[in-house]
Amino acid sequence: MLAPLSPFDAYRSDLDRFAKRSEFGNADTVWLLLAHCLGRLSRVGEGVREQLAHQSADALRDLMDASIAAGTASDSPHMADLRRIVGGLAMIDTRAGADAVSRSCRGFAARMAEVGALSVAYSVLGYARVVVSQGGDRERGLLAADQARVARQLGELESSDELYRVATMIGERSGDQELVARAALGRGVLARVRGNYPKARLFFQTGLEMAQQAGARELEFFAHQGLTIIHGVSRDFDAGVAHGWAAFRLCDGDSNREAESLTNLAQLCLDAGYPKAALRSFLGALSRTSVLRVRLSALGGAALAAGRAGEVTMLQRLSQEIQESVERSALPYENADALRALASAHAAIDDQVGAERFRQQCQKIARARGFYELEMSCERPEIARVAAKPVARDLQEDNYGVITTLELFEPETDEAAFALTRSG
Repeated sequence: MLAPLSPFDAYRSDLDRFAKRSEFGNADTVWLLLAHCLGRLSRVGEGVREQLAHQSADALRDLMDASIAAGTASDSPHMADLRRIVGGLAMIDTRAGADAVSRSCRGFAARMAEVGALSVAYSVLGYARVVVSQGGDRERGLLAADQARVARQLGELESSDELYRVATMIGERSGDQELVARAALGRGVLARVRGNYPKARLFFQTGLEMAQQAGARELEFFAHQGLTIIHGVSRDFDAGVAHGWAAFRLCDGDSNREAESLTNLAQLCLDAGYPKAALRSFLGALSRTSVLRVRLSALGGAALAAGRAGEVTMLQRLSQEIQESVERSALPYENADALRALASAHAAIDDQVGAERFRQQCQKIARARGFYELEMSCERPEIARVAAKPVARDLQEDNYGVITTLELFEPETDEAAFALTRSG
């Protein structure tokens, strides 16, 4: 299994993935100190463990006090996790202390992974699993599951699978159905990434049933999301739309989850031959997120939906937004993919000049970066094939109702869909 790196090696590895980056943000110093303290604690014997834990708590407390003096928001998740880990380290050999350390490390790791510091996140979680040996089964299982997710994001699929198996074993032994469900969903994602869709569907369905029995709405959401994607790939549009709508209704006001579920629903509608519903869903997703990676994908899908629906004015506006987003983006794959969709969108309204211009822009990026599959998908015949509107699929009555709802979805939020995006 992939071993945690030393703090500075992990940090250097993460920065190497971003050519224009020299740091991740104001929390980098805390992250490195946290990783250093946990790494030392994971290697010492019982005789000095308590003393070193107190020293680590003091060092992190000093940074926390300095952050407060500098005006950092005292009620931020970052500060909450700092307070939690300072208190937890002071009583590390108790269950309450170990659980506090675990919860704070998982919070830190989630924020690290969100900005791309994956190796640091993986190392922090790996060290924490050793340090919190006195913790409860739930927290130790969640640490393994969180580390498995980061391993998958790093492309370390075997390590990820092994860690999910550890989480499953802890959950089964302790009778924690929610933990077993979480691990099943993680293994479903792994199976999907590997292209084993029948196995992925089985894991997602098992995870959904367990999550429902445990009353875990968050896990129900992720299970429905996974099943939406799997049924979309297999062209079972009735099942896909049903799961996609169920996922959206489980978002509970979380705008990021709403954006994700609406994007998945939109892609289903686009593939099933309902471009107007797809366009409204994509615009709904765009009104809910400023994350450039997500926006570029939704913008490309919205452009293609507008082209297939013959909505020329909307396509012109989306075309401008995509070009402006690409200009300030440091995401080459997402840039090229959005331009590829834009080329097909213009082909759909028989604007061959525009289609060729965007096709060549996509091709230029794909060739320069070695995106061979993407390069092949922006050849002229493929651009033309994607531009063609598929015949609308027959759906069950309830799912026609979803399509109708989406076709009328939130016209008042169109301006928010074109809000400025972040360039990271």
